[in-house]
Amino acid sequence: MVRNAPSPGGRTSLARALRVLAVVIARGEARADELARDVELPVSTVYRYLRDLREAGFVTDRDGGFRPGELVAGSMGGRPTRTELRRLARPTLERLAAESGETALMVVRNGAHALCLDQVESHHAMRMAFRVGQVLPLYAGAASRVLLAFAPEEVRVAVLREIDPITPATPDAGSLPGRLETTRAMGIVTSRSELVPGAIAIATPVLSGDDCLCAIAVAGPERRGDAAWQRRVKAVIAEARCDLEALV
Repeated sequence: MVRNAPSPGGRTSLARALRVLAVVIARGEARADELARDVELPVSTVYRYLRDLREAGFVTDRDGGFRPGELVAGSMGGRPTRTELRRLARPTLERLAAESGETALMVVRNGAHALCLDQVESHHAMRMAFRVGQVLPLYAGAASRVLLAFAPEEVRVAVLREIDPITPATPDAGSLPGRLETTRAMGIVTSRSELVPGAIAIATPVLSGDDCLCAIAVAGPERRGDAAWQRRVKAVIAEARCDLEALV
């Protein structure tokens, strides 16, 4: 059985359109039927949102595929695009998954949320699994906490005000600031059952100067994450971080 992480989602038309845009950004390019599957909406609805996003300059289309438009690509400045991040990080994620035996993933911050940009799933039947383009809270889970720790202060303040516990282990507004300070100081974080009960994750940032480009993480069932496994994963994920930072 695959354990899927919960995904907070809005029910408004704007929230659904933003989910479509988030998946386009995460994938780099996708067909409408692929987007419909990822956001769990009818293809006709997705086409309607894509039309509006295209007219506003947020997406562009070519040969049946939709990709980020000039407004989105232009906002990246000198940073690698998310498509480039996925391409650069894919071999690293594959290595992390192989060496840890668990799911390896890369997440980026999208405003006050985290976004799953890519993943390589574990071969185990019982495993952690996410969807590319899945929106996640910034206050729960190792990868999200890394992104929040390196986010601008106004983002951290806004997130702390909106914490909605997902599990009994989800950090609250009283304990989270201290955990964020530790994350910034240590550069690596472990979470247990914060997002999915019975799950363990280890994450680290990929930095360009003071800018956190993304977080990479390994996640799996806590019953397989013993002390020896944690030591091994911390070593390989630290090496993976160095490799990626040299590329970006």
